[in-house]
Amino acid sequence: MAQRSPNFSTLGPTERRIRNFPLHSQALTAVPLGSARLMDQLEDRILSHEKTTAALVEHAFRIKEDIVSTLHRMQNKGGGDRLARQLLEEHIRNITAIVRQLNRDIEALQEQIRVRDNLSYGTNSTLKSLEMRQLSGLGDLRGRVSRCDAGLARVSAEHKVTYERLQSLSKEQQATKLILESKIKETEIQISHLLSRIEQSVMQQDAKLKMAYKESTQQLHLLEAKLQDAIDHLTGQISSARSQMEQEQERFEKKFLEKIDHLFLGIKEKSELDSRALEMQLSEIHGKLQKMEAGQKCSAQEQEASQAEDRMSVQLSKLQSDFTEDIKEVKAEVSAGLDSAEAPLGKGWPSSPHSSPTRTQHHLREHRIPAAGPGIENETGQGGAAEADPAAEVRGSLQVLAREQTPTPLVQRDGRLPSGPSGSGHLL
Repeated sequence: MAQRSPNFSTLGPTERRIRNFPLHSQALTAVPLGSARLMDQLEDRILSHEKTTAALVEHAFRIKEDIVSTLHRMQNKGGGDRLARQLLEEHIRNITAIVRQLNRDIEALQEQIRVRDNLSYGTNSTLKSLEMRQLSGLGDLRGRVSRCDAGLARVSAEHKVTYERLQSLSKEQQATKLILESKIKETEIQISHLLSRIEQSVMQQDAKLKMAYKESTQQLHLLEAKLQDAIDHLTGQISSARSQMEQEQERFEKKFLEKIDHLFLGIKEKSELDSRALEMQLSEIHGKLQKMEAGQKCSAQEQEASQAEDRMSVQLSKLQSDFTEDIKEVKAEVSAGLDSAEAPLGKGWPSSPHSSPTRTQHHLREHRIPAAGPGIENETGQGGAAEADPAAEVRGSLQVLAREQTPTPLVQRDGRLPSGPSGSGHLL
């Protein structure tokens, strides 16, 4: 066998590096199931690659020896240089391809080995941390156990002390119980004495109450007799006073009714005179208006008609003011008479239950004065259906004024006097 070629000098160190690679999994105590399977697969692959590389290397050495032997033969024979060169080139190509494939496989194996080492290193570190935690936990548990032992000893000592205290308290309780029983007996004796005294005092109070009740009933009978005498005396005085008040009231009512009749007669005469004067004035105004209507047919006399209307309105306003002043004077006289009559009646009415102001109001309603409006309206309402001219307007305004100035009833149904221009009335 000839010596090895220098082209295969790299196979030895790689093979030694693969076989002598340090394994960190020897220090592991427990590995997870998934990582163990991965490690087994990697080892199987490495073994298969080693076998294939060894077979390829042996095949390459055999080819090399065959080439060397053929070259020696060709040199000895002196021919076949071309064939030898061709074989050599093919041999070199095969060897280079094998070497490239081996290098690729070696790199892949190195990567897989590196990954396996990293996994093993991580598992080792986690196991070491778990061991440290377990050790620290054991130390903590030992400390807790020692503290629990100390606490148990302290609790046992306290239990002994409390037991001794309970025994002393039970003794004190028995002593106090005996003392309380003796005191309860003494108090029961005192309560029995007090009950007997209370019964005696209750009997005495009942006797006193009976005596006081008899005395109070006698006093009540005396008071009732006195009250009955006083009530009889008061009822007699009240009946006499009531009869006197009724007599005074009847006298005042007679005087008041006489005054009212006198006032009604005066008011009636005054209102009749005023109504007659007003009717005369209205008839004169009506005649003048008829004359004005006849003269208004000419267009040249329109200006004179307007002046006449102004004069008539001034006269009507004067008549209205005079009539209102007369009505005010009559109302003032009536109110003065009513006030003078109400003053004595107001003193007599509240004391008599049988008399009432409604009697005088009924008498006033019977003497009510009728209104003088319809006659005036009949006189002024004879114009018929005339044309819309200034004379007709003046006539309508006069009718309105006549309606406004008609004398109202002197006594209304509710017992009030008719209100004047200010709207105020007097209650009878």
